[in-house]
This record gives sequence, C-alpha cells and structure tokens, in this order.
Amino acid sequence: MKVLVINCGSSSLKYQLINPSTEEVFAIGLCDRIGIHGSKFEYEVPATDFELELEHDMPTHKEALELVLNTLTGEHGVIADINEVDAVGHRIVHGGEEFTTSVLLDERVMAGIEANNDLAPLHNPANLLGVKTCMELIPGKPNVGVFDTAFHQTMPAKAFMYPLPYADYTELKVRKYGFHGTSHKFVAGLANDLLGNPEKSKVIVCHLGNGASISAVKDGKSVDTSMGLTPLQGLMMGTRCGDIDPAAALFIKTKRDLTDKEIDARMNKESGILGIFEKSSD
Repeated sequence: MKVLVINCGSSSLKYQLINPSTEEVFAIGLCDRIGIHGSKFEYEVPATDFELELEHDMPTHKEALELVLNTLTGEHGVIADINEVDAVGHRIVHGGEEFTTSVLLDERVMAGIEANNDLAPLHNPANLLGVKTCMELIPGKPNVGVFDTAFHQTMPAKAFMYPLPYADYTELKVRKYGFHGTSHKFVAGLANDLLGNPEKSKVIVCHLGNGASISAVKDGKSVDTSMGLTPLQGLMMGTRCGDIDPAAALFIKTKRDLTDKEIDARMNKESGILGIFEKSSD
C-alpha cells in the first residue's frame, strides 16, 4: 500500500510517500516559499540516497503539488503512475471539539473543519487548500484528515476549561485544545510498549523542538497538556513566548502602539528563545 502524506502550510508543503504497514519511506520532500519569490523544491529517495534541490516557481499550492506528483512519477520517481497512490493523508491542525479521531474527508467533514478556521486562521485554510488540490489532481482516491487536536479531546473539563465567563466557552468555544497530538499519542504508545503495556500507566510526554509542548497521558489517554486555545500557550519555545501574564501583552501593545496583528506576531515570531537571547533554533 502506498499513502501520500501531506502537511500543507500557508507557504509550504511537506510530503512523504510511505507504506504504513512496513513504515518504508519511498520519497520525502518539501515545497517551500510557495507564492513567494525564491520558491524551493526538495526531493529525496532514501532507498537510493538520491537528492534533488532546486528553485522552482510555485505561485500556488496547486503548482507545488503538481511538481511533487510529476517528480514522483518522473525520471527519478518511485512510482510509474499516480494511480499507484492508494490514499492521501492530510495533517489538519484544528478539529475543534467535533473531531476526536482521524476521519475520511468529504464535503460535510470539510465544512466542519472550515468552521474551525477562526481557531487556526494561519493553518486550517491552508490545510483545506491541500485537501481540495489533492482531490482535484488525484481524483477518486480517499483523503483522510489527521488532527493535531484530536488526541487531547479526552481531557476532562477541569483541564480544558478557562476561568473566563462561561458564555465565552458555550458561545465562542474558547477553551484549551492542545496540539502536537499525533506526536504525543505516538510517544505515549511507544513508552507503554517499552514498559510492557501495563494495564494502568501514567506517562509524561515532552514534544521538544522549535514548537514545544508537554502532555499528561493516563492509561493511553491525554488528561492535560500545556498548549491551549492556540499553540502559543505553555512552554517558552523557539519564537513563541508561551505562558505570560495576559496583561503584559496589552501593556506592550498600548505602550508601543501596536496593532492586533503586530502584537500577535511579536508573541508568536519574535519572543521565546529568540526574544530573550536574540538567537533561536528556527
């Protein structure tokens, strides 16, 4: 079985062609700076150590995906025809409260994902664009959405509720959702395997990178995690501030006469390790 895995960002597209049964990676790569001058394409075939990196104009995600498919079936490709792809898997950042597991994507599901766009305005629209593009270029193949937030939907209310007016939850769905769910689920499962799969288990999972989060996993289910409504909450990260007094952001915004967009960028892209040390792993 061959599955094309897509992680579609606002200006990037990461991809892998894999066999999920054997975990063999046939090809892996990246389309970077989509819609931006200096677009780059990377392609690697692990079995032969073949690597390709070139600048290629990619005005939209459609051109990026076309380049991926043409390369997979081209001179250095790993499949003869695109019909060898059995399914396409998509990373979807925010599933809100509706999606608690991976799901086959259809019009109804995609409308549900779109309803959560306000909770992940930089990610969900790009994720959906990747789905629609794959459906157009690889028609007739099943597309599956895998949600960053799904694993954490087992958190009890005492863990996910914010001490805000209750109407902010019931009307606006403001609560802790958590992210990096696929990573936390995999690592917790691997830890339990190494422990001999005990009937009862308590595991602390640390996802550490430029973005970082911690989760508490009890008996294989997430019961709490450090990220919240957005990936900004929690640990100090490469460029994100993590937990701070909310009034600090309002104070800085007023004193520096920043717009909402500017203070958001300051906390997400100019803070954390980069903000304190003026150097980041990013």
